[in-house]
Amino acid sequence: MNEICTIQISKFLTHELTKQIALKQWKSSEQTWTNRSRQYIFDELINGNDCFGVIATASNNEIIGRIHCVKNKTNPYLWYYGELFVIPEYRKMGIAKQMISATINHLSEIGAKTLRCYVEPENIPSRNLQISMGFSEKDYETFNNFINEGEIMYEIGIPNCLTVIPATANESYFVRVLFGQNRSELNTDYIDEWEDILSAIDPDEEHFLICKGAMPVAYMKINGLQNKNEAWISMLFVAKEFQRQGIGTFAIHYAEQYVKEKNFDSIAIQTDTNNLAAKNCYLKCGYQIYESSSKIKFRKTL
Repeated sequence: MNEICTIQISKFLTHELTKQIALKQWKSSEQTWTNRSRQYIFDELINGNDCFGVIATASNNEIIGRIHCVKNKTNPYLWYYGELFVIPEYRKMGIAKQMISATINHLSEIGAKTLRCYVEPENIPSRNLQISMGFSEKDYETFNNFINEGEIMYEIGIPNCLTVIPATANESYFVRVLFGQNRSELNTDYIDEWEDILSAIDPDEEHFLICKGAMPVAYMKINGLQNKNEAWISMLFVAKEFQRQGIGTFAIHYAEQYVKEKNFDSIAIQTDTNNLAAKNCYLKCGYQIYESSSKIKFRKTL
């Protein structure tokens, strides 16, 4: 049985998929069972919580496996997966591992940090599966309003898909677009000569792109590298569609580690008084206000 398995991730199942899930998982396509798979998603979405399904299909579009994933209501970085099934004739072929890997990859892309599942103590194959995928057994905690007392809780850390690369003249297009999206919040003059700026040799500053996978999602400039004790983040902006996903915080922590490795004692940053999002981000990252006038200046000891 060498058929190709296709994995798809979907928040909204088609009617045909719900019928197939009911037939494959619960051996009935009657409305009661079809509605069961719909209700798992409906209950989360109608209450404002995020979720998605991971579907494995064979080359003939037959559903051969499924996972249901839900975000924690109090911790947006924590997710749960359950309702894992693979039809008998496709078991022991790595389908479950493929679905779990697809789940982890998707969660990495959306900024999640932890994936959790619960397993009945006597379900040895499932327990072995979690361990083989890198999950660790943890002390039991509840998840949302799910009823899973008596089960064993497993968790795995989600790898961060964010990376940092130098921003050179070759990346000037990306920086120009990101700057244009954020110009009003930056409250600065229009900058068009990004290619010249990024190609200039200045030992006092460094330019960085924060990327999600290969895609640039933020730009950061660090100045004061010729100082003795303190450098500062002189510019930081994130693509509009990726804001409030922890990217700015990631960039700030990177800057801290970068200047610390260069033996700086502290790092500073500033923002306009009306930029509440930036202000809250810096305070959350442990910065202290040391000057407040037309701009708010922050400092953190490393």
